[in-house]
Amino acid sequence: MKKGKVAAAGMLSLAMLMGTPALNVLAAEPTAVVQPQGETLTRGEFFKMLDQAIDLPKAEEKRTYKDVPQSSELADIVNKLQTVGALRDSNDGTVRPESELKAGEAIALISGVLGIPDHPVPGGASPLDSKHWASNIAGWMKSAKVDYNWNDLDRSVTKQEAQALVKQLLSTSSDATKLLEESQKAQQNVKSFRLKGDTSFSMVLKQDALDQLSADERKTFDEMAKKGLSMKIEGSYVMPDSMYTKSHMKMPDFGQGESMGDMEIEQYIIGKDMYMKMPAFAPTDSENPSGWVKMKDAFPLDMKAMMEQQLSGIPPQLEKKLFYRSAGEGQLSFQGRIDKLSELASMMNGMQGMEDMTAALEEAEKSIGAIYIQGVMNLDPKTKLPVDSSMQFVISFNEKAGNAEEMPFKQMVMAQDVKYSDYNDNVKIELPEAAKQAKEVSAETATAKQVSKQ
Repeated sequence: MKKGKVAAAGMLSLAMLMGTPALNVLAAEPTAVVQPQGETLTRGEFFKMLDQAIDLPKAEEKRTYKDVPQSSELADIVNKLQTVGALRDSNDGTVRPESELKAGEAIALISGVLGIPDHPVPGGASPLDSKHWASNIAGWMKSAKVDYNWNDLDRSVTKQEAQALVKQLLSTSSDATKLLEESQKAQQNVKSFRLKGDTSFSMVLKQDALDQLSADERKTFDEMAKKGLSMKIEGSYVMPDSMYTKSHMKMPDFGQGESMGDMEIEQYIIGKDMYMKMPAFAPTDSENPSGWVKMKDAFPLDMKAMMEQQLSGIPPQLEKKLFYRSAGEGQLSFQGRIDKLSELASMMNGMQGMEDMTAALEEAEKSIGAIYIQGVMNLDPKTKLPVDSSMQFVISFNEKAGNAEEMPFKQMVMAQDVKYSDYNDNVKIELPEAAKQAKEVSAETATAKQVSKQ
C-alpha cells in the first residue's frame, strides 16, 4: 500500500502545480465553416502545414520511410509527428505523403499534435458511437467547444478546408488579443476574490509495468484507476500579500484491510511567511498538538508581481503550443500541449524566488513527459472577470525514465471545475489563534515529515 500512498501524494503535488486557477485568459475567434471547393490537399502538404502551426519537439530517433527521402524537409517533419504520436507506424514502412488527405485523417493528425489522449474525456460525452475509432477524439473536442462536422470522415479535404481547420484549432486570432486586453484591464483592478472548486484524478495503467508488481500491488493500482481520487478546494486572495487555501482529498478504500484515509491541508500566506496544517503534523506531536507549523520566508514570490506576470499573456515560448478560441457570449475555450514542465516556469520568468521552482520542474521532467491541457472559462459580460472554469490536464509519464516500478501508469488525468466570486467584496484573511502559535520549522523539515508519513 505504500506505493499507492506515494502515487496519491504525487497526484496532490501535481494538482497544486497544475490546478491552481489563474486569472489570465485568451480567446480566438471561431473560423467559419468552409464548403468543399478548390484543389485537394495531400497528406504531405498537410504535414508541413501542421509543422508551421505548432511547435513540436525534435525527434530523438530518426526513422526511415520508403516514400520519404531521408534528406528532405518532410523526413524531419514526419519524424516529429511520429515522436509525438500523431502519425502511427505503418506495416509497410510508408506514410503516403502523396495521397489525398481525408477529413478523418486531418482531425486525427491535429488531435495527435495537440496530444489529445485516446480515452474518454472525464464527465463528458462523445457525439460519436463509443465503438467509432474517433469517438474519444470527438469527446475531447466537444468538451473544448470545438464545432466540427463528424459526418463522412472519409471525404477528401480541400486546401481551403485544411487551412480553415488549422486556423481554428492551431492559432490565436487578433480578436483573441483584444478580448484578452479587456480582461487584463479588468483584472488589474482586482484587490481580492474567492474561489471554490472540485478536482478529480484518474489514471491510465501501463500493463507491462503492472506485471512486475506483486498481486496485492496490482490490485491496489487497479482499484486506484477504477475509483480515482477527488479533492475539494477553496481559497481567498487579498492583494498584495495574503492568501488562504484549503484542500480536502478524498482517498478511496482499496481494501486489503488498510485505508489510506482522507488528506486535508490548510495553508495561509501572510507576507513571505507560510502557515500550514497538514497530516504530517497531526496531534501526535506533544510539542505541537494543533498541527500548525510556520515556515518563515518560505514564500519568496511577490503575489502582486505574480498576478501581473500572469496578466501579461502567454509568453513567446508557448505561443505555438497553446491555442484559444471564443465560443461566444463571454465563453472562452483553449487547447494545447506542454512538452517540458520547465516551460511552465517561463510564465514567471524574471520573478524573484523562481529559481527553486524551475529546478524542481526540471528534475520532475525525468519522470513526466508531455502535458495536454484544455478548458473552458466563462467571463462576466459586463466586468470581463472570470465567473467559472472547467479544465482538464492529461499528464503523460516518460516511459524511458526507468521508474516503472514506482509509477505503473502511463497517464494521469486531472479534471477541475472552479467558481470565482466576491471580487473586491471586503474579503479578509486572518490567521486562526492556533496558527499564530504555530511551531516554526524549515520548509525542508516539512517536506521530510510529509514524505515519512507516506
